[in-house]
Amino acid sequence: MPEINDNTAVEIPLRNLIALGFGIVMATTAYVTLDTRITGVEHGHEMHQMQIQDNADFVREWPLGLRGALPDDLIQNANIMSLQKKIEEMDALEDEVRRLEIELGRLRSHTETQEQKIETLFDLWNSGQAGKVSCEMVANLPCGIPATLL
Repeated sequence: MPEINDNTAVEIPLRNLIALGFGIVMATTAYVTLDTRITGVEHGHEMHQMQIQDNADFVREWPLGLRGALPDDLIQNANIMSLQKKIEEMDALEDEVRRLEIELGRLRSHTETQEQKIETLFDLWNSGQAGKVSCEMVANLPCGIPATLL
C-alpha cells in the first residue's frame, strides 16, 4: 500500500474538480439560505408569541382597569359625567322650585288672611261701628287685630 503524505500526487480530471467545487459552493449556499430562513421564521414566531401574550394580558387586565381606558371610553365617560352633573343641577333647581312654591303658598295664605282682616275693618268702619269695636269683636276676627289699630 502506498504511503500518503504531503507530497502524494492525486490525479483528478478537471471536470470532476470543477464539479466538486461547484457542489461545495452549492451546499454552502443552501446551508446559509436555510439557516437564514429558519432564523427568520423563529424570529417571526417569537414576535407573534409576544404579540399574542400582550393581547391576552390586555384582554385579561383591561376590564379590570389595569390597562387604562380606550379613547372612546374616555369620551363616553366624559359625556356620562357631564349628563350626571346636569341631572344634579336639575335636581337642585327642582328642589328650589318646590321650596319656592311652598313659600309662595304660605305667603298667599297669609295675604288672604290679611285681606280678610282689612275687609272686616272696612266693613266695621263703614257700618259706623268703628267706635264700638270691642276686644271681643277683635278676638273673633280670624287672626286677631292689634289694639293699636282700633
